[in-house]
Amino acid sequence: MALGPLLFLVYINDLPRIINKTLAPIIFADDTSILFTHSNLIDFNKNISIVFTTLYKWLGANQLSLNFNKTNYVHFTTKRNMSVNLLIGFNNNFITNRFYTKFLGVTMNNTLSWNNHIDLLVKKLSKACYIIRNAKTYISAPSLKMIYYVFSLSYELWNYILGKLVA
Repeated sequence: MALGPLLFLVYINDLPRIINKTLAPIIFADDTSILFTHSNLIDFNKNISIVFTTLYKWLGANQLSLNFNKTNYVHFTTKRNMSVNLLIGFNNNFITNRFYTKFLGVTMNNTLSWNNHIDLLVKKLSKACYIIRNAKTYISAPSLKMIYYVFSLSYELWNYILGKLVA
């Protein structure tokens, strides 16, 4: 059974209330992120275990399942701190630790550096420059300008929106 985006959000609208007691769930369209923080690693693991038990019960009650192949976690640290490898999972299914992830269109690594995101933008904008450069003999100047705006302004607009959210 396929659910439309709005119906899906109505279907899962109680999820934040169920798990919001100890952490910060973020739901955007069909993507859900759960942010855990704790200064004590033992308490951190206990919190994760409690949330996974609650989440697993909620998923079962709603006839949903967690796709462990598409689920990952990033352990954010400072550049000086060593990363601790955690085993996060439930019923012998474990979530993969990644050093970077894409969150609402922004690629972040485990030290919150912009390097991965910038590298991705450089690749995308290089492709756009290549297309414009090769198309200039075949396409009018107004059309080239429109192609330029499609590629570059969409990235500028996203960075502007991010700047407003962070500020």
